[in-house]
Amino acid sequence: MFYFCKVENLSRHIEKLLARHDYVVVPDFGGFVVQQQSAAILSDKITAPRATIGFNPLMLHGDGLLAIEISRTEQISYRQAMELLQNEVEKLKLNLKSNVSIQIGSIGMIQMDDFGNIIFLPAEKVDFLPQNLGLSAIYISEKKQIGIEKRREITILLPSRRIYKYVAAILLVLGLFFVSERVSDVRQPNYASFIPVFSEKTKINSTPEQSNLQKNADEPTAKVTTSEISKNYHVIVASLPTKKSAETFCNKLIESDFKEAHVLEPIRTYRIAIQSFSDKNEAIQFMENLRKSDEKFETAWVLCD
Repeated sequence: MFYFCKVENLSRHIEKLLARHDYVVVPDFGGFVVQQQSAAILSDKITAPRATIGFNPLMLHGDGLLAIEISRTEQISYRQAMELLQNEVEKLKLNLKSNVSIQIGSIGMIQMDDFGNIIFLPAEKVDFLPQNLGLSAIYISEKKQIGIEKRREITILLPSRRIYKYVAAILLVLGLFFVSERVSDVRQPNYASFIPVFSEKTKINSTPEQSNLQKNADEPTAKVTTSEISKNYHVIVASLPTKKSAETFCNKLIESDFKEAHVLEPIRTYRIAIQSFSDKNEAIQFMENLRKSDEKFETAWVLCD
């Protein structure tokens, strides 16, 4: 047995307020609260995220929102709306005590257990909430294997031993055919026989000039090696990013009577050495004098490669 509010009275007003607010309090009865439920993957479907309605029997103190909505919709005074609301609540309580289940519109059903506790059963579909518009579950159908043929059994018969003998004989003949051209050709030219062999008694007629040349050729020649002293200590006065800019700067140094200025091999940047030395102390002494003599070279430093 169900009890339906008159005027669609209470249920209709609660539904309108829940569509605009997160909760609605029914004074001296309880509060209906909008709750968010996440998507879920079930065995046959995927449910979309949706809003549901819960009931809290501890929310007893009304905030006047429901009375204002009744007053505006029914075009009655606020006091009359409060009286109508109180009457509806009293009817709800009486029916619940009489073990009557009460349907609250599309919100859900309320009933009372044996211990006097109010039990709220929410409706499965709460379509009047804007959060649920356009969202529906996706149903998953089982994949059926169609058109799969049975596996065919293939039997491979191996050849007998007699066939192996014939195959081995054929392979042997073919092997001899391909190898015979290389093996049978033993007529290798003996190029060594064409080289003239001269004994110690062989006499060679030569002119005096040729004998002198031969004599000079037989005499050991002295090897002259020139060792250059490497200059590993460079006084660096600038480091530039490009080769062109480094060469331009180096040319200006040469024009300024620094004739030994040169550009070193690049390592990330192009370094300009104003002069290089083989002795470390000489390089340091030259750097210090250079710093004192010209402000342009205050940042000069010594590089050892």
